[in-house]
Amino acid sequence: MDYPQGQNFTDIETLQLAYDRLRHQAQHQAAFLGTASHELRSPITQIISLHQLILEDLCESPAEEREFIAQANQAIQTVLKNLDLLITLSKFDIGALHPQLAPTLLQPLITRVQRMIEMQCINRHCRLIVGPVEAGLQVQTDPAWLEQSLVMLIEAALALGSPQISLTVSEDPTTGSVALHLGTNPGEAPPSAMAALSPEFRYQLAARLALHLGAALEFLGPAETPKSLLCLKLPRPAN
Repeated sequence: MDYPQGQNFTDIETLQLAYDRLRHQAQHQAAFLGTASHELRSPITQIISLHQLILEDLCESPAEEREFIAQANQAIQTVLKNLDLLITLSKFDIGALHPQLAPTLLQPLITRVQRMIEMQCINRHCRLIVGPVEAGLQVQTDPAWLEQSLVMLIEAALALGSPQISLTVSEDPTTGSVALHLGTNPGEAPPSAMAALSPEFRYQLAARLALHLGAALEFLGPAETPKSLLCLKLPRPAN
């Protein structure tokens, strides 16, 4: 049986290129799903362990039992929050849901992010430095998801033990984009009693969110610590 052939070698090369891209995307998606499963498994395992201690009457006092219940509740809240985020990302990927992109003032958005994250910074003894932002500077984005991305990136730096984090804004006149630079100084990661998303997975989530916002997340730090300097490039409004 004769199988259909491309009209020339260019058609075959185009099909091969498309196939290679799809295969690469499938491999990348499989790796991401594997990482996501591992990240969700950790807090679920912690919940099971805490419940096992309670069911087997291994708590030394009612106060300790209540503490274990509180820890299990916090862990399940973490699981639900992360599941919601992954479900939303999957809907973005298949086009079932779209970010609400609109002209957004950057200064109040960054102020909200600073307020959302400042208590975590204080608890981790980390100094958060936010540079000045022009009052009328706008970007084309979904403000809620941009806030989520920035908080996620700062939380990743905190998880790595950064004693100081800086967030500055600059404009690129050649491309018309706005760059948000996140500078960190990774130190000794503090111990955590509660299971949480790893810094690496937070970076992956933020990068995937950035794509759906029409933005790009770049790692500009040195080879030994590439995530010590991040750049989130955002488009300006069309008008």
